[in-house]
Amino acid sequence: MNTIYNKLTTQKHMLIGASLIRIAFGLLILYFYFIHYGQRRFLWGPNGMQEHETFTQNLITTSNFSLYQLNDSILYFEIIFHMGIVVALLFTLGFMGRLTAILNFVFIWSLQHVNVLILDGGDNVMRIILFYLLFANTTAFFSLDRYRRKEKIPSSITATPISNSFHNLAILASIIQVSFMYLTSGMHKIMGEVWQNGTALYYILQVDEYTHPFFKEFILSSNILLLIGAYGAIFAQITYPFLLFNRYTKYIAIFNIIAMHVGIAIVMGLFTFSATMISIQLLLLKDKEYAWAYAIIKNLSSKWKLRKGRKYEAEHVEQA
Repeated sequence: MNTIYNKLTTQKHMLIGASLIRIAFGLLILYFYFIHYGQRRFLWGPNGMQEHETFTQNLITTSNFSLYQLNDSILYFEIIFHMGIVVALLFTLGFMGRLTAILNFVFIWSLQHVNVLILDGGDNVMRIILFYLLFANTTAFFSLDRYRRKEKIPSSITATPISNSFHNLAILASIIQVSFMYLTSGMHKIMGEVWQNGTALYYILQVDEYTHPFFKEFILSSNILLLIGAYGAIFAQITYPFLLFNRYTKYIAIFNIIAMHVGIAIVMGLFTFSATMISIQLLLLKDKEYAWAYAIIKNLSSKWKLRKGRKYEAEHVEQA
């Protein structure tokens, strides 16, 4: 018990991963804003896909809240919408981390609940993780806050036990949330007949809105690919939580999930959903693992530059 307590309270863990997922989520939120920017009034405006009165009534019925329900004028909508973009940008840059994290959560929650018809499921997971990250330090690295402090070592590492505990528990809650999500998803697939006999992908690929014509024909032409896709998804999801218990097998879990979501993004076109789920994997690596990876990349880069320099010198010597 003392070991667990010390790990929770003595310092913050996964600071680099928390900072990277802040950037990844921030970029995805900005992408969400800008890809629909030209159609914003139709998609979310008070006179768009649904009337303001209907939208407000739906929120009351579901006990939800949105900033966009407070006024039905176009001017108010434009102000709130563009404030959301500014907040998302500040969140991505890591400026005043805690405040912008809270504001960003409120603004993206408000926007997504105006029109749920254009969402893809990744938004639900993102909002849950964003909520957990409200209690974490996501600006220890790669942020304007870090630059403003001008510290080589983030002060958050030596913060109070309560602050450390909140951060570590927030990261742990995020990992547990995603683990249960994959486990339950895999268990439900096992109970489905089309997943048991390996024909699930066949039926999924019949939905033209979520299928690329080339990949549809390519996958449907092979029963082996259909089986690999169906059973591979089940294996990746069910084994995910258990592989995370070991520091070596967790790399297999991360690889499996990334491979699965890359496939979903390419074949089904669910880019933002896949990008969201892949981004969450950033939380699974420790700070020393990121430092180790950076050292390897830096070493390989140095060797490549050295080799390129020698090749350049040799060519000039031959020309001389």
